[in-house]
Amino acid sequence: MSFLQRCLGFRNPTDVHDLLGIWERVGDDFEGCVIKVEQETNEWIGKIIISTPDMLEAGWVIGDKKWRHLERDTTGNWQLMDLRKQYDTAQKKVLSVDYAHYWISLSGRRKLRLHQSKVPLFPAQVWKRVG
Repeated sequence: MSFLQRCLGFRNPTDVHDLLGIWERVGDDFEGCVIKVEQETNEWIGKIIISTPDMLEAGWVIGDKKWRHLERDTTGNWQLMDLRKQYDTAQKKVLSVDYAHYWISLSGRRKLRLHQSKVPLFPAQVWKRVG
C-alpha cells in the first residue's frame, strides 16, 4: 500500500472475512442498493438483496450477482468483478451484460470502496457495512 493510501485511511482487506456480510451502496444514483457477500459453490459473491427503484428501472433485479470472483491478487490486494448492464428504457430490455474489474479498499471496517485502478484516489462505488 502506498504512503498516500495510508494517509487517506484506506487499507486492503487482509482476509475474506473483512468483506463478508451485508453492504449498502451510498453516495450515488444507486444509493440504497444492498448486497450480501457470501460464499457460493467455489467463489465469493455479492448478491443484490435489496434493489432501488432507479436500479429496477435500469434492469437490475434482486438476486443479481453484483460482485463475482472476490479474490486476492498476486500482490495480496483484493479485487472482484462487478456486474454492468446496458438497459434500453424505451424497450424495457437488457441489451448487454458483462463484468468489470475493480480493486477493493476499506476505510476502517465499516466502509468499502471499489476502484477501477489499484490506487484508490477516486472510488467508483462506496458501500457501508450494515450487517
